[in-house]
Amino acid sequence: MQKKKQKILYLITKSNFGGAQKYVLELAIAAKDVGADVMVAAGGTGKAGATQGVLFDRLKENEIATFKIKNFLRNMSLLSDMLAFFEVLTLILKTKPDVLHVTSSKAGGIGALAGRLAGTKKIIFTSHGLTIDETWRPKWQSALIYFGTWLTINLSHQTIMISTETYDRTKDMSLLKNRVVLIKNGIATIDLLDKDSAREVLAPEIPKNDLWIGGIGELHTNKNWSAVINVMTSLPDNIHLVIIGEGEERESLKKLIIKQNLENRVHLLGFLDGAKYLKAWDIFVLPSKKEGLPYVLLEAGLAKLPVIASDLPGNHDIIKSGETGLLIEPNPNLLTTTIQMLIRDGGMRRRFGEQLSQKVITDFSIKRMTDETFSLYASNIVDV
Repeated sequence: MQKKKQKILYLITKSNFGGAQKYVLELAIAAKDVGADVMVAAGGTGKAGATQGVLFDRLKENEIATFKIKNFLRNMSLLSDMLAFFEVLTLILKTKPDVLHVTSSKAGGIGALAGRLAGTKKIIFTSHGLTIDETWRPKWQSALIYFGTWLTINLSHQTIMISTETYDRTKDMSLLKNRVVLIKNGIATIDLLDKDSAREVLAPEIPKNDLWIGGIGELHTNKNWSAVINVMTSLPDNIHLVIIGEGEERESLKKLIIKQNLENRVHLLGFLDGAKYLKAWDIFVLPSKKEGLPYVLLEAGLAKLPVIASDLPGNHDIIKSGETGLLIEPNPNLLTTTIQMLIRDGGMRRRFGEQLSQKVITDFSIKRMTDETFSLYASNIVDV
């Protein structure tokens, strides 16, 4: 008798192509490859009426079934969130998955509750960084988010934390000790363009021997690109800040660029499938205010780039400051002096890039991540 295929439904809030979406795509492809019946549901790119994002294109290329949750929006909206809940509940009742794997905070909360009401046997939640760490929010929002995170983990049968620090912190929250596991992100190999070819595609107008800093990330408050833009006024004219990414802060960042008279040295390239172009940069900068365990640092490692990143818990699993890169508080003075130090010291840049590359290859394989995750799907989860 032929064994029944395991049916897996992945649910994520947005269908753009950031780290969380790459995570879903990698798991979905690997699950299909081992014989599972795989489906993915997601919203658009974050705003009301937004179109489907690149995640849907990649899934369809791999012949994975997709469903759009049209009321999934990035920001909180009581009406849209309620409508999204009923969309998700209807989908779960229709598809009857054996495993419901929800990821990102909004899809996590809505999906876990809908899964419980639908009687789904196994609900897995992946947290890509605790939203309660967004300390710039008003206190009432932080309190609501804290409760929402706690409730999502309790509604899920198991929660995957992707960084050591958030795992340690979460399992110490009330009644959550036996509901969380640590499974770090993994990354597949990247078909990287050489430096000259990548630069020719991205920004051929930049003089050939000028030095590039920057990287890949949404134009969003969390990513803190304004901090690096402000630093550019203290760096030599042959240094260019090049950013791949799109988002709601584009207009405010453009105004800042004009205000600082940096139109010829700061380049916002919009959304691209950026990983293959990584060798274009000389120094990779990630000045975020919040991260889980960022894929872009793993990608930068595969490209052997020297990295300057914010001193955040999720980054510690990848970067050991002074060995595989530099972790700093991204204030103007530290950003300026750290970037200047790496500009001057080509040997240090090469050493950091080589050591980060070796760490990523050794510790962050895609096979380890998928094997550990699929073992969780197959385990006998006791609802504690």
